[in-house]
Formats: sequence, structure tokens, C-alpha cells
Amino acid sequence: MAAGAKQEEQGDAYLPRMRPLLTLLLLTQTAPLLAQGPWRSGNDLELVRRAVSHRVSRDADTLLAAWQATARGVVRFASEVNHGSGPVERVIRADELRVEVYGEAPNRSKQIVVAWRDTSFLPNRVSYHRDHLGIVANDFGGVIRLGDGDEVRDLIHPLSPAGLDHYQFRLGDTLTLAAAKGVVRVVAVEVRPVDQAAAAAVGTLYLDLDRAALVRFRFTFTPASYRDPTVENITVTLENALQENARWLPWRQSIVIRRGSPLLDLPIRTVLRADWSLSDYALGVTHLPARFTGPLVAGLRRPAPDSTWGAPLALRLDLLPATAADVAEAEAEAMRALGGRLIDGLPGARLAARGVSELVHVNRVAGVTLELGARFSAGRGVTARVHGGFGFSDQRATGRLSLEKSFGATDLVVGAERTIGDFTGTQVISGALNSVRTALQGQDLGDYVMLERFRIGLNLTAGATRVRLVAAEEWSTSVATEFSPISGSSATNPALGAGQATVLSGSVRRRAVNGNGWTIDAEVASGDRDWGRIAVDGRTSTSFGAGALQLHLLGGIGTRELPGYRTFVAGGRGTLPGLPFRALGGRRLALIDLGWIRPITVPSPPIPNAQRIRLPSAFGPFVAAAIAGGGPSVIGEASGRVEPVAGLRLDLWGPLLRIEAGAALRTGHVGITLDVHPDWWPVL
Repeated sequence: MAAGAKQEEQGDAYLPRMRPLLTLLLLTQTAPLLAQGPWRSGNDLELVRRAVSHRVSRDADTLLAAWQATARGVVRFASEVNHGSGPVERVIRADELRVEVYGEAPNRSKQIVVAWRDTSFLPNRVSYHRDHLGIVANDFGGVIRLGDGDEVRDLIHPLSPAGLDHYQFRLGDTLTLAAAKGVVRVVAVEVRPVDQAAAAAVGTLYLDLDRAALVRFRFTFTPASYRDPTVENITVTLENALQENARWLPWRQSIVIRRGSPLLDLPIRTVLRADWSLSDYALGVTHLPARFTGPLVAGLRRPAPDSTWGAPLALRLDLLPATAADVAEAEAEAMRALGGRLIDGLPGARLAARGVSELVHVNRVAGVTLELGARFSAGRGVTARVHGGFGFSDQRATGRLSLEKSFGATDLVVGAERTIGDFTGTQVISGALNSVRTALQGQDLGDYVMLERFRIGLNLTAGATRVRLVAAEEWSTSVATEFSPISGSSATNPALGAGQATVLSGSVRRRAVNGNGWTIDAEVASGDRDWGRIAVDGRTSTSFGAGALQLHLLGGIGTRELPGYRTFVAGGRGTLPGLPFRALGGRRLALIDLGWIRPITVPSPPIPNAQRIRLPSAFGPFVAAAIAGGGPSVIGEASGRVEPVAGLRLDLWGPLLRIEAGAALRTGHVGITLDVHPDWWPVL
């Protein structure tokens, strides 16, 4: 690879052009390693000993005695909300930086932030550790430190003299790759600590077999490594480029830090991710005597206006990789190396809930319901979860119990449950708002069925794709309305139960960092009724004019004996505002929603930390239509007639809130809804 890779003038502004060698290497990075031997001490492996010696002596290289480069990176702080079938990432704040990087033997470096811009999408008080605003200049040296030592402090590096005894290594595949001036042989080497309970790195090294140089290192850490009790895991990827066909120097880097609550396990995490690329290398330069004085990362202390950035930062985010897939791959490698041990840094035992409103909520069947759960790590990749609840109106106890064995990218789950929930399994309103509406006026937007079920499932992750396979024995029972609201009355709950069934189901899901993606669900059942069912759900968006076109497709089809609790519904809040709620229903359903939305400026809301930043809002029209067939239906009408609506959609402050107004084009009826944005419903 040649030095000084130039950045693209158009398109991807973050990454230098890929050189052929590294392109081939990255294409192989998701393939599983084929272990070629047992775990061994670094002293017993010649390649590892040579790699350690190479790192010790490289700073004496006269060509690299002084060098400089330009780094460009994006640091993003995001939420990661689990919507049931997997996490959805929502960026809260993003920062883009340009940094001048200088190096000099022995092992000295300096970074100067010369340009910095930021964009906030939600109210926040994010303050980064200074080292997250720069790159790893020498692949950490002899010890690994992150977050200025607050997250990980002074862990022994695998390729340090002390690492030869602290770690075990296992040789994997050898990749023979064609470079511009010859052939490069790269060996994959798995690494884990001798004492698996010790603070240490776990991952995969890629070493140049001929030069004994580090080409790539992706790793995470053992739980004992984390000093911050909120850190769930940290994933680091360092990639080098071959300069002058002789030396591997930093090219791309990413650091992902995922945090959760050490007390209550909720379906939300926060993610801090820094993605960097380096280019424009100059070797053998002369530095001023004072170049390396002062802090390691100097320059700008806060974002400053700069007209040289070009396109808005928000548009750059779609080019960034999704975090969940990268973390899952690193976790899978680490767990395999540790014999199935979980690498979660959070406490093994903590309380758990599927959302805040699960703790206390109200529906028309059970009334005021209290629920609470707990999560326990049983070791060797086994996690136990238990939930219990009690409804004060129907006097029923409900609960869930599951055991999950993780094999890295594959999870085996067995469980039993007795639950009362909305039959669709898809939220159309936030749980908190629905509880308030139900308690005050009986306006519950759920139609409930009781499920008692034993199940065994297999979850597989491959990059951004998630596959779920489940076999279950279940009993569905109709439940009656029992709750009396403060004013008004609650509607009668429909009869949806269908008795016993053995159900085999599967789903495939793929979702991008911006929320676009698709899901396919299928199931077959045999019992008191025999049925089959397929459902699809897809979302995509594309830039159009000053805004973006957004397309949502939803559809499903079931066999003639499909029971009421597996039918499809649409209409009203969440699908077709303007139509009565769940006016359409049947064994077949198709829905299309096409909208155009553009950014607008709206005054910041009167809430803390929102006045000092400009939060993005968006507004635009939409048209939607749905058709349902295959009656008779327990809920809604299977008329076989297309029902169109048109309206306006307003997403406010991040977005935190969504307002929709729609009119049914056949009747002229208008419906208006206000709620927290759907991205946050699983938490509320």
C-alpha cells in the first residue's frame, strides 16, 4: 500500500480510498477462524515472539523517527433501544473532528484538534473524555488505557513483553493476499488471558507473517477490566495500512463503549462510538522542539464554526457502520475464546423490566398491574430471567421464566410464561400514555389474550442480520374486561382465545443504523386449530429535494383456520390516522405508507439541556392505504376494499414527539394523534 491515501472529494468523506490488500483483508474479517492448534503461551510461538520484538524495536526506525498524518473522525453518542426483534440505534449527538497527528521516537505522539463541529438530536449534557477525541497513535504501546483511565486502566497489551506470559495465543487461518509490490501473508491469531477472571483483552490479532507487524486487532475485554460500573462492554478495532511496501501504520480505527444501568436492566443502552481514518502520511519530517509538550490531545477544547466541512453532519451518519453488528461479532469471538463465558461488565444480578411502564401499568382486562423482574448470570454464558406480575382487577398472577445459553453469535433460549398482552404484539401507542387513557376514561388501545406457553428458541446473528427460530407449546385463552375507569367505561374485550397449539415459527430481520430495514415472520401451528401465517414489514428512505422520501410496507397472509389472536389489523393510531381504530382486520392485510418529510426550525422545548442546542424537527405530508380480506374477522372489517388516507406528520425535537393528522379520503373523517416518537415506545 502506498502512503498518503487521499480522501474522497465526493461521497464517503470519512474513509480514504481502500487499497487492494486491505480491501481483501476486510472482506475476510467476518469469516470464522479455523483454529489450527491448541492455546499456547506467547513464548512458545515464534510469530508472537517476533511480533513483540517488532513493537519494541519499531520506535528506533530512522524513517519513522519523526512522522505526521491527518486524522478525521466522527464521535457519536446514541441510544440503543430493543424493539423486541433487536436493537435500533438512535443518534443523540454527533461530533466530527479533524486532527493533526505527530509522532517521534521513542514512542512519543501528539494530536492537535484543528476543526470540530457537532450536531445534537436530543437534549443532552454529553462530555467526552479527551482521549475519545483523538486516535490511538501506537496501538496503545505496552499497556491499554481508555477514557483517560476511568474506563480501562493500564491493562497489559498482548504484544508486549509482559503479554507473552499474561496471555494465551492460538494460530488461525493464514491469508495470502496480493499487494502492489508482491504478496503479503497475514496470520489470524486468537488471544485470551491465562487467567480468564483477570483484567485483560480478548480478541483476534492479524499479523504480517514476514514482517511480524500488526495488521489488524479487534478485541474486547474481560468483565474485570472495566473500572466504570455502568460499562457493559467496550469493543476496539485497529486497522493498519501497508506504507511503502514495508511498514504497517494506522489507517482506520473504531472504539465502541456500551453502557447500561447496574441496577435495573431496561431495553435501552447508550453507545459512544468513535470512528477514525488516517491519511496524508509524511515520514522523516522534522518537528519543532516544543511539539510534544503539553497534553497528548491539544487544540480546540470545544466545537467551533468552520466553513470547510461541506455537507451537514446529519447526512454523513448514514455512511457509518451499524454498531450492533460490529459488537456482536467481537463478542462472539471473545466468548468462543473464553469457552462461553459472558463478557458483560454489568453486575450479573440486577432487577429487570421490559420498559418503565411495565413496572406499573393499567389495561382494561387486568386493571392496575404491578410487575417486576430480575436477571441473573449463572456463568459459562448462561443467563436466567424471571418476571412476575399481578393484576388487581382480574386477580390474576402472570410471569415469565427463561434460561439463555450464549455461544457468541448464537443463543439458545428455553422458557415458560403466562402473560396477558395485546394480541398483535406491535405497539401503536406508548405504554405510559395508554395507561393514563385507560385509567381516566377507559380508552384502552389494546385487545387482549392470555397466553400460557413453553418454548425453546435459537437466535443467530450474522452481521446486521438476525434470525430467530422458536418451537412452542401454547394455550390461548380469551379474557374479559374487568377494570372500571375513573370516568366513562371500558369497552368489551374481544374473544380471541383458540385453545391448544404446537407452534413452529421463524423470523429474519435486518436493520440499518438509520432505522431502515425489513423483517419477515412465518409460523405454522397444529392443535385445536391448524394454521399458517406469514408477515412482512419493511422501511426505507431516500433523499429527495430538500427532504427525504419515507416508505413503509406492511403485509401478511394467513390460512383459513387462522385464530383471532393471529389475524392482522390496521386503522387509526399507529397505522392509518383518520380511520376508526383497527377498522380493518382479517386473515390478509396489505398497507403502504409513503411520506415526504423535510427539516424545519422549531423553538427548543422548555426542558433542561434543550435551550442551549438546536434540536432538529421535521414536517411533511403522507399518503397511506390499506386493504384487509379473509373474513369474518374478530376485530375490524375484512371488506376487501382499499381505504386511503392523507395527512401531515410532524416530528419534534430530535424527534422526541410525533404529531399526526390524517383524513380518510372516503369519509372525510379526520384523526389527530400526539405521542412520544415511536422510537422510544419500548422504553416507556
